[in-house]
Amino acid sequence: MKRAVLVGSFGLLFATMGATAVVACHPTEPKQASGVDPVTDDSASSGSSSSGGSSGGSSGGSSKGGGDPLAQPSVGGGGPVGKAGKGEATPVSSLAPLMDNLRWGMSHADVAKVFTENGGIIWKDYDEKLAKARVGPEMSAIENEREQAKQAFGRSFIEFKDTPTGYDATGIKGEYTYRNRESLMWITRQGKKRYFFFINDRLWKMYDEVPLAESGVLGKTYLDAVNTMNGKVAAQGRVQGADPAKGVNATTVDWKDGSSHLRVVDRSGERIVAVVMEDNGTLGNLASLRPNKAEDPTAIDPTIAAVTKGGLSDPNAGKPAASSSAPTKKGAPPKK
Repeated sequence: MKRAVLVGSFGLLFATMGATAVVACHPTEPKQASGVDPVTDDSASSGSSSSGGSSGGSSGGSSKGGGDPLAQPSVGGGGPVGKAGKGEATPVSSLAPLMDNLRWGMSHADVAKVFTENGGIIWKDYDEKLAKARVGPEMSAIENEREQAKQAFGRSFIEFKDTPTGYDATGIKGEYTYRNRESLMWITRQGKKRYFFFINDRLWKMYDEVPLAESGVLGKTYLDAVNTMNGKVAAQGRVQGADPAKGVNATTVDWKDGSSHLRVVDRSGERIVAVVMEDNGTLGNLASLRPNKAEDPTAIDPTIAAVTKGGLSDPNAGKPAASSSAPTKKGAPPKK
């Protein structure tokens, strides 16, 4: 991706993420094998049923590693932009406005309370609708819908224990591990689907799936989304081509401030873009927070590996036969 293309005519654009709230809705989620009650809804989902997170489907011409991600021009008259160190995300002054008044370290119960309490986020999502409703059955139906949305958000909590989940077949595979006290919650509102990730019941990542569309909040292509985010944070992000060996499964552009890391991931093959916010502290300690590694299904059982360490042998095999040319000793030779 050329630097000039990344900034382009969007350099002066400070796009907003759409202030008009859409009714909170809950599409069908993968069911955990243990029988967790799935949450259903008739609204259109963001299409996370496949894991096509490659950049190959991008209609916006996503980067394949081109350009110089270390050269950071100023954007939109926002003043000089900090320069990233080699191999680092582009530094910006603050990513706090993207946190939506949440904070890292909140428990899943704390997050649920922010959304479901009276006067909370879901409650306010229905204010405009209720204000226009007529007193009586119409208002009662909207209030009942609001209560169902609040309950559905609470039921969305799932823990990644030993049992595989349906999320393994979605685009968020790779954002969590099993047997390391990790969990998530999710909600769909304001035209996007958001996952909340927890480790040791502490919020450390928010993952948004935003539909790519002509009237979408981030545009209709991955390039539109990147340029919009460049404008929002007043800096051109670092571009990384897909490199699974480095944990980059699709084209990614990223930024960071003192407490958070922001990345925009190309999932345009599914007609969505992923916008991910992560806690820097947790990100830097993932190795110690995830002591249990994924098992390799093709690995040799440790017991068998120990037995065969010195090589295979047949315990029933007889001793090598003596050579036919070797002399046989049948007593002392006769005297002459």
